[in-house]
Amino acid sequence: MRRWLCALALVLLGSSCGQGAPDTSIHLGVVYPLSGPQAPGGREELDGIRAALQVARQRHLPLADHIQLEVRDVRTPEEAAAAVDTFAASHLPVVLGTYGSTLSQAAATRADERHVVFWETGAVADPVTTGHRYVFRTVATGSTLGRTAAEFTAEVLIPANGAGTSRRVAIVAVDDVYGRSVSDEEVARARELGIQVAAILRYDPHLYDPQAIAAQLVAVHPDYLWDVSYVDDGIAIWHEVVQSGLHLRGVVGTSSAFCMSEFGNRLGREAVGVFAADKPDDQVNRSALAPAAVALLDDARRAYRSIHGGSTMEIPGVAGFVGGWTLFHDVLPRIRGPITPDSVRQAALTVDVPMGEEINGGGVRFAPPGATDSGQNQRAVAVVGQWQGIGVMRVVYPAAFATASPVIPEGDRWPAS
Repeated sequence: MRRWLCALALVLLGSSCGQGAPDTSIHLGVVYPLSGPQAPGGREELDGIRAALQVARQRHLPLADHIQLEVRDVRTPEEAAAAVDTFAASHLPVVLGTYGSTLSQAAATRADERHVVFWETGAVADPVTTGHRYVFRTVATGSTLGRTAAEFTAEVLIPANGAGTSRRVAIVAVDDVYGRSVSDEEVARARELGIQVAAILRYDPHLYDPQAIAAQLVAVHPDYLWDVSYVDDGIAIWHEVVQSGLHLRGVVGTSSAFCMSEFGNRLGREAVGVFAADKPDDQVNRSALAPAAVALLDDARRAYRSIHGGSTMEIPGVAGFVGGWTLFHDVLPRIRGPITPDSVRQAALTVDVPMGEEINGGGVRFAPPGATDSGQNQRAVAVVGQWQGIGVMRVVYPAAFATASPVIPEGDRWPAS
């Protein structure tokens, strides 16, 4: 009788003599560009997720100690889709990524086909979530960034230059899903705001001539420039614009280039005065944060420094932390029963984090099934920063998030001679 009871106990525990405890790990797939031109941002965003998991464990969140991240380095859309296939074949319920919009579109589409939850933490292209049931994104969309750039120009730059001045803008944009998401909204909002679009210059980020692009800008002589680039091409194009002698009343770039520390560090004085619309970094105005978010931000910074090094969390690191924290803190602990793609999806749709409770000043509420932006976080935040010194960026818009006022030179146009 005693042997039978022992055997039954072992069966109920899911183990046998000499095999130890059952594996209770929750394996999550992770895909980021960890090599190649997008690697700096990809690594920062991944380390933001790792920091979120570290804080979750320090705070003893349910399931946090059981989460294991299976990381893959992906540089192309094909590699991103293949990684999702591998994770789906291993029955992983969630794949996190990807920093880059072209990677995200491929990975999200494949994950949705395989009925695996795809959790986007940084890429902004609008189509990433469109028409997908299993895709969620915690950061702002490309159209939000484009709209922010246009509204900042209309509300801040144009009035500062005088209501009677010309308001012609040129748009330079990479010709891919990221560039079109941002620039299409810029065109639409410009029309609504009475800003004349003098030219739209689209280019292949893998095959382009920065001198030719600058020459085209000189030919149309705009008052303002909105630029949608990646970091290497964005730096090259802006350098040629400076060298061309074209003076502008204002320049607003967007994410993946003008906001990145590499942009300010490599261009030095040529970057000073330039604006960038993007997601917040960790220098957000603390008055925009709830008390719990202030404490969480301090924990996030400490964890991020222990993983990544450096003194600050830049934009990708903050985006990664917010995405990871939402999953580890607000989604997985809500699930009662097995962690499956469908249980994760249902839990995500119930998340309701008010504005100001995330470390970037935003909140989380995903658009419901059937909405045009289903799976998109409708409380994601976009801000405008300005390079106000060599390597020094400050948030200047909107007012609730600003840490400095915009610096607009009097009687001159950018870049200064």
